[in-house]
Amino acid sequence: MSTQDDKMRTAYRQGELVFVPLDAHDRASIGPDAKGTSSPRWKKLQTNVLREGEATGHKHEVLTQNPGMASILAPAASFLQGLAHMDFVGNEDRMLVAEEPVEVVHPEHRTLKLPIGVFLVVVQREYDEVKARRVID
Repeated sequence: MSTQDDKMRTAYRQGELVFVPLDAHDRASIGPDAKGTSSPRWKKLQTNVLREGEATGHKHEVLTQNPGMASILAPAASFLQGLAHMDFVGNEDRMLVAEEPVEVVHPEHRTLKLPIGVFLVVVQREYDEVKARRVID
């Protein structure tokens, strides 16, 4: 018997960013709603940049055909309850709400095409014997 936690996810990746599509159950758990407008855990950013690389300054940017059809949200604070089998949601993670298909571009990576949907954008972390740290792009 399969449970909600056992479902397979099709995630997308560009560099150190992993894009995890969220369904209605996920959004009820960690927010926001389908339009990205209501959740005390998330605040809407006025940018199309998901992340800027520390080493090169290159940016992961979201491009749309029509202005305003994608929103980027940041966590209001870190919180422990992320998705099943995943770590906490940290301050550098993002939420992408795409109301039309979007492209994520970065000069050092292949263009990533994403369908309409809500995505948790997780900065990958690497672990050693002592602690976890972000992957630097």
